[in-house]
Amino acid sequence: MTDLLRSCARARWRTLVSATTGGVVRQATLLAIPWCVQRALDDGVVARNPGATARWALAAAVLAAVQFVALATWQWQARMAEARTGADLRNRLTAHLAGLDRTALAGYGHGDLAMRASRDIDQIRMWVYGLPVWAIIATTFAIVLPGVAALDLVLLAVTVLMVPLLAAVNLVFPAPYERAGKRLSDAHAARADAVEDLLSSGAAVRGIGGVPALLERHDARSAEVERLTGDVARIQSAWAALGPAVPRLAIAAGVALGGFAALDGRITVGGLVAFTVWMGTFTIAVTVLVDRLVDRGNAAVAARRLDEIFALRPSVCDPADPVPAGRRGTLTASGITARHGGRVVLGPVDLKIRSGEFVAVTGPTGSGKSTLLRLLARLDDPDTGTVVWDGTDVRRLGLDGLRAALVTVPQRPVLLSGTVADNLRVGRDVDQAALEKACRDACVHDDVMALPDGYATELGEGGSSLSGGQVQRLALARAFLCSGERAGGVLLLDDVTSALDTDTERRILERLARRDPGTSVVFVTHRTAVMSAADRVVELSGPGGERHG
Repeated sequence: MTDLLRSCARARWRTLVSATTGGVVRQATLLAIPWCVQRALDDGVVARNPGATARWALAAAVLAAVQFVALATWQWQARMAEARTGADLRNRLTAHLAGLDRTALAGYGHGDLAMRASRDIDQIRMWVYGLPVWAIIATTFAIVLPGVAALDLVLLAVTVLMVPLLAAVNLVFPAPYERAGKRLSDAHAARADAVEDLLSSGAAVRGIGGVPALLERHDARSAEVERLTGDVARIQSAWAALGPAVPRLAIAAGVALGGFAALDGRITVGGLVAFTVWMGTFTIAVTVLVDRLVDRGNAAVAARRLDEIFALRPSVCDPADPVPAGRRGTLTASGITARHGGRVVLGPVDLKIRSGEFVAVTGPTGSGKSTLLRLLARLDDPDTGTVVWDGTDVRRLGLDGLRAALVTVPQRPVLLSGTVADNLRVGRDVDQAALEKACRDACVHDDVMALPDGYATELGEGGSSLSGGQVQRLALARAFLCSGERAGGVLLLDDVTSALDTDTERRILERLARRDPGTSVVFVTHRTAVMSAADRVVELSGPGGERHG
């Protein structure tokens, strides 16, 4: 059992104890009913004693009522433990993923992560739900074996002889099942990535005839999932068939031997009935035991996949003793460089952004303009050199305060599922008037009001129902809201007017010109109008060079 599975069980131990208690009581009463039937047959029916028959029938009815209450308790508590475990794991996983940067997640596709957040967590939920069953199975063994011994030692021998056969079956299958389950989980993740690519990139590649290639990749990965599902099914079906087959053979042998014992007078007819019912329950217990072992294998694979994500650490994180970030000041980069895959993609760069200054950054494709913005905002750390905000190295500043001071709009902004207003607020308490002002400043208010429900319009995933220019302007409005909460700071804008017409771009630049005097702007661009509006233009010439204009 992994540490993650142990922690899940410990977190819900009270609920699981309640579920286990209910399950044990339910199983004990269930197994006591055949004994009542035995006594009703032997002491009542065979002995022609109606009173005894009625008494034992009443006892069986009382036990059935107790069994009902105990069963409801077991199921309710087990379901509660399972549901809370799933919610806790998803909350923990999403919070952890939210704190990871692109460097930490470089080897994981969106589809893979979605599978870990859904299928893998569901596997652990089912394992938690089944934990009380282990005590129920133990109760079955503890009652059935002494009960059969009390009936007849030959029947006990039949029952005991099947135990090593059961053990052999349940020792052979778990390891290959777990290996096959791991391969299947990885295949599901790969297919999920293919689905993600097909949904998100289909439109982009349709114009170059690339959709068939995406479909072919999806079909190949689906075929692999199908093949590996067959491998898992073959192991599971053999395991599920052999496990119950052993006690069923024991029932057949027991009925034969018990029948001769009844004819010889060594066992009563009621005892033979009790034995048959107990062995039927025993067979069910063995079947459930196999299911629980399967669940345990699935959960172990899922836990290791989740642990793999929980072990990831962001390359950019809060310092041990963070310094509060100032709101106004100079942003300075000194000798910063960035590498990707062992190749220098930026620098060395020396750059100073004074308070209130508007600086345009330009340069050829691949010169590191977007990388520079990421380093200035400390979305990534430089390989060499330092970035200083208001006299303090940004690596010493708390990330929340730094993000509030240095507001970034990326080259490809992302909108969330939800309404326009939800995307602008992003959880902040912002009134409607502030939303509308930010959207007017970003020249997108009229576009929003033209939507069916205005600011309450639901957007598609990633803002798919909007044009590229509308997405850019909503992201800019969101940045205006964030930077407008306090004066000062720096707006780091990555080519946010690339999809706009010249008139809309002109109006946005006029809004930037009216910004708070303490707010600086660093604007990555190729547009002449933006460079003309800037106080200064910095041209990056690629790794190893940088010049000012």
